[in-house]
Amino acid sequence: MHPALLVGLGGALGSIARWCVSEFIPTTSDAEVPWATIAVNLLGAFLMGVVLASAMQTETLLFIGTGLLGGFTTMSTFGVETVRLIQAQSTSAAVVYVLLNLLAPVAAWAGWRLSEAAIS
Repeated sequence: MHPALLVGLGGALGSIARWCVSEFIPTTSDAEVPWATIAVNLLGAFLMGVVLASAMQTETLLFIGTGLLGGFTTMSTFGVETVRLIQAQSTSAAVVYVLLNLLAPVAAWAGWRLSEAAIS
């Protein structure tokens, strides 16, 4: 399959999955910490660590890594939600939100290590 189709199909599925998480963990106001975005960013980072540590074929990496997980996680939403929290004068919620999202590299590392241990 053409690489662009693999990425596009994976991205569509990842975006739908992100929407499902936001429906399951709704944010009720602009002053509330957006837990759904934190959840998808940390889970996506963890899964990306697993994927990158695995010996997958290029096509699989394009579909899962670039497409599915790229569509699932979202830095643009993270930026907008941070601005909304600040505009709603919820500075403490904005700080918590930013700090929790900074755990994404830790989640990626944990996924990578777990996957390496499983492969060994």
